[in-house]
Amino acid sequence: MVSIIKKFDIPKEISIEIKDNFVIFSNIDTKVVIIIPKPFKADFSEDTALLLSCTTLKLGLKKRSIRQLSLMGGSLKAKIAQTISGISSGFSKELELVGVGYKAELLNPDKLVLKLGYSHDILLDIPEKLTVACPKDNILILKSYCKESLGSFVSLLKKSKTLDIYKNKGVLFKGEPLITKKFKKK
Repeated sequence: MVSIIKKFDIPKEISIEIKDNFVIFSNIDTKVVIIIPKPFKADFSEDTALLLSCTTLKLGLKKRSIRQLSLMGGSLKAKIAQTISGISSGFSKELELVGVGYKAELLNPDKLVLKLGYSHDILLDIPEKLTVACPKDNILILKSYCKESLGSFVSLLKKSKTLDIYKNKGVLFKGEPLITKKFKKK
């Protein structure tokens, strides 16, 4: 039994190549490979759209395995949709360093130095898929075509200095409100 799970419309600037159980999305400067698990299959339709289908016989499967297949199909749909939107438009996040003396500077396109009030500077390696810009000392602009690597690097930056709600210091998203707590008076 073949059931079509999702039909993806592909923009003109993205080219797609299907090999065995790989789907290769490419643009002028980027190339992303997605692995398609065994029961799923990717094909082209007549109007140059990508079809994701599942080829299984539901008679021989247990309920648990059918539920697992539906969960795998949902995550695969999300991954393909994120890849298409990431290659066509890209993802970006703005971070702000709030605190006296908090600064960020780029040594080169691969290294980022953070001064966050510690006795030492924090040196971070920037992943290949990311581009970082520092228009001001306390603002970071991160851009990537891969949402997963962007989110993991942002979480690494936010963990480097946790938000202090008593002193109004930390690393946070631009425009995110800083909620302060007052000290208990005696």
